[in-house]
Amino acid sequence: MLGAAAVGCSKSSTYDQSAPPVPSNVEATTQVNRLFEGVLKKDQADLKKFLTPNFVLQRTNGNGIPRDIFIAELPDLDGYKLEPITGWQFGDILTATYNASTQLRVDGQKFPATPSPFLSTFVRVDGEWHLVSHGNFAVPK
Repeated sequence: MLGAAAVGCSKSSTYDQSAPPVPSNVEATTQVNRLFEGVLKKDQADLKKFLTPNFVLQRTNGNGIPRDIFIAELPDLDGYKLEPITGWQFGDILTATYNASTQLRVDGQKFPATPSPFLSTFVRVDGEWHLVSHGNFAVPK
């Protein structure tokens, strides 16, 4: 059930806007690595399980890429290095900010291998984390 999780609470809790988020760098690092490894290995089966049905990737060119198109047209990722990942958890929602240096080509465009900012949002459903949205703010060369 995504409805309850999407507002920051589980079935047994209530939404408390005054509750502080909890640092969760380790969990955020695990989930971000799962995404990058899935793209690197072009593991469409795992990505289909990992990405929510309403997943969207936002790129700097302004295009929002929905889940099915993202999975069908995975970019060419030949390597990556993630800088320290900062994660914040609030209920069943986890956000991660970080820099990534990638060897990435999307639609024939190469992205710089220098650190660029990224933002990923996850939701926990039935004890498992899923990626809801991903922002890649790297600018192609």
